[in-house]
Amino acid sequence: MPATINRLNDFYVKYLLGSEKRKHLTIHFLNAVLYGDDAPQIADVFFLDKDLDPERADGKPAKLDILAKTDQGMLINVEVQVRRQAHLAERFLFYWAEMYGSQMKRGDGYNALKPSVSIILTEFDHLPEASWHNAYSICNDVSRRRLTDHFAMHFIELKKFTYSDVKALHRLGRWTAYFSNCGDRETEELAMSDPVMKEVVQAETAFTEDEIMRRKYSQREKAVRDYISAMDEARNEGLQEGIVQMAVKMLENGIDRHTVAAITGLSEQELAALKTAAAGGCDA
Repeated sequence: MPATINRLNDFYVKYLLGSEKRKHLTIHFLNAVLYGDDAPQIADVFFLDKDLDPERADGKPAKLDILAKTDQGMLINVEVQVRRQAHLAERFLFYWAEMYGSQMKRGDGYNALKPSVSIILTEFDHLPEASWHNAYSICNDVSRRRLTDHFAMHFIELKKFTYSDVKALHRLGRWTAYFSNCGDRETEELAMSDPVMKEVVQAETAFTEDEIMRRKYSQREKAVRDYISAMDEARNEGLQEGIVQMAVKMLENGIDRHTVAAITGLSEQELAALKTAAAGGCDA
């Protein structure tokens, strides 16, 4: 049985990881992503982002943007991407560059810049690697020596994650299992395995029982569904237009209607109408 809510809903993730009240959960998550089961290196974070309205005026889903600054000055942006889009790598790089450059104020030297990290959770397969957690940095192509520790980009691809015995999961594995919308049994196992995950599950329960939060969550889910539906409809209309244009070209080049119909899926009646229209109303 799947989770009772979509845990990748950006309004919910904002509630869980972008709140001063639950800041310790954010710190635990960030340490898990960046340092695995090693000793935590982040002791505190300060939220810098703006509150996002669950439904923007233009109806498009606003990206999750949890921007935090650690006690050591590192900037970290957490994003959730639920739908594959064109030029995602360039988009993520642009957001990182925007975050990194925002540190410079008038009169500052380059020594004012601190490491900046993007953490991206995707609900689809994006990278060619088989592993579900991949980290990128700037390295020499031959020696693999890192140029700087100021750039890092972590991808967590939830579709590649396979839930196993919770006892075998490391710290990040437990977080990933949770965000992969695991079912009731797995969620209960996660809560029993780790006090932090128990608190995460309790936060989810409080969220679902809060009528105002639930309504905003539902509005956000509807906004995303409407956006996806509109994009799919526009894509289908564009595809159909392309098929029609291809059919006209084939007819103009003397290819018989039967062949064109077989290739394009258009009926011979539709092709006859296209040929008539192309001929200016006179079917040859």
